[in-house]
Amino acid sequence: MALLQWLKECSKPALFVVTIFLVVVLKFLMKEKLKKRKLNLPPSPAKLPIIGNLHQLGNMPHISLRGLAKKYGPIIFLQLGEIPTVVISSAGLAKEVLKTHDLVLSSRPQLFSAKHLLYGCTDIAFAPYGAYWRNIRKICILELLSAKRVHWYSFAREEEVARLIRRIAESYPGITNLSSMIALYANDVLCRIALGRDFS
Repeated sequence: MALLQWLKECSKPALFVVTIFLVVVLKFLMKEKLKKRKLNLPPSPAKLPIIGNLHQLGNMPHISLRGLAKKYGPIIFLQLGEIPTVVISSAGLAKEVLKTHDLVLSSRPQLFSAKHLLYGCTDIAFAPYGAYWRNIRKICILELLSAKRVHWYSFAREEEVARLIRRIAESYPGITNLSSMIALYANDVLCRIALGRDFS
């Protein structure tokens, strides 16, 4: 109530708006500082509030990351938008991370889009590592990639190759974009094998 009374009496409302803005920014900075202390993160360059460290990657991220590794060391924490990322720049550390701690780090990030568009991350690409993921991976390998299934689906590949050759022959007088035709071929084969029909 006193705040509203002060606002009515205040002759400079812009000062009030600036004060509120500064309080919000300070609260955000304090929250980030406390979060960083709790997590014991690797060294990190300064970041911007919304985009994080994306502005520091530039047009050639591999060169920018090399420069950051020289400055901050072989393991760096970057905030890429809203996604926290740890960058490993040495072969020894990469081996330790990928071999020794592979089970701890092998899960996938739970992205907002994947949760809402892909049935709560229940597909093979976005499911978190665990018993469910191992089970759907085993089903995929048995039903799609076993030697028996690969041989059984050879008719679909042969028909799609014949269709690809027909498409190339039909476009003979003009310019042929083989990249798009081969991508369409791969898509048709995958759809016929996995879904039972093609969608082209």
